[in-house]
Amino acid sequence: MSMQGFKYLIIAFVFILVTVSCTKEVDFNQANNIQLTPVFESSLVYIDEPANRFLVNGSEITVLQDSVNIDFFNDQFVVDYLEKAEFLFQTTNTINRGFQVQVEMLDDFDRLQHTFTFSSSASPDNSDVVTEHVEVFEGNSLTALKNTTKMVFTLTILPGETIDENTIGRIELKSKGAFYLNVQP
Repeated sequence: MSMQGFKYLIIAFVFILVTVSCTKEVDFNQANNIQLTPVFESSLVYIDEPANRFLVNGSEITVLQDSVNIDFFNDQFVVDYLEKAEFLFQTTNTINRGFQVQVEMLDDFDRLQHTFTFSSSASPDNSDVVTEHVEVFEGNSLTALKNTTKMVFTLTILPGETIDENTIGRIELKSKGAFYLNVQP
C-alpha cells in the first residue's frame, strides 16, 4: 500500500470514528449544584510577657489589658457566607501563679456582643504549663461575632506568691481563628 493510500485510510478511519462515536450531552444545570466550603485561618493575638511585666514601680499589678480592632466582618461576602468560626487559644505559663484570660467582643458602639473566660494553672517548678481553649461560634454566638469590631483581652494574674523583680518565668498567649464559609449560588 502506498503512502497516499495509507493517508486516505487514516483519514477515513478518523472520519468514521468521529461520526459513530457516542457522546453524552453536557448538563450545564450541574453548575447550580456547586457548593464551595473554604476555610480561612488567621492569627488573632499574641502576648508574651515576662513575670516582671506585672510590676510597676516595684509594686505588683494583677491585670494587663489589650485590645485589637477587627475589620474582617466589614466585607459583606464574609457576613453572608460565614457559617461557623472557631477561635483556638493556647497559653504557656512558666510563672508560679495561675492566670485567667477574659475576652470581650464589642460592636462599633462598645456594646458587649459576646464574652468568655479561660484559665491557666500555675507552674510551681517554672516548667511549661500549656492550656488550650476553643471557642466555637454558631447560631446566636456567630451573629454576635459578625457584629464584633473590637476584641478586648484582659489577663488577670491569680492570687499566689508575690511577684518581684527576681521572679522568673513568662506568660505566653497565642490564638488563631478558623472561619468556615459556605458559598452556594
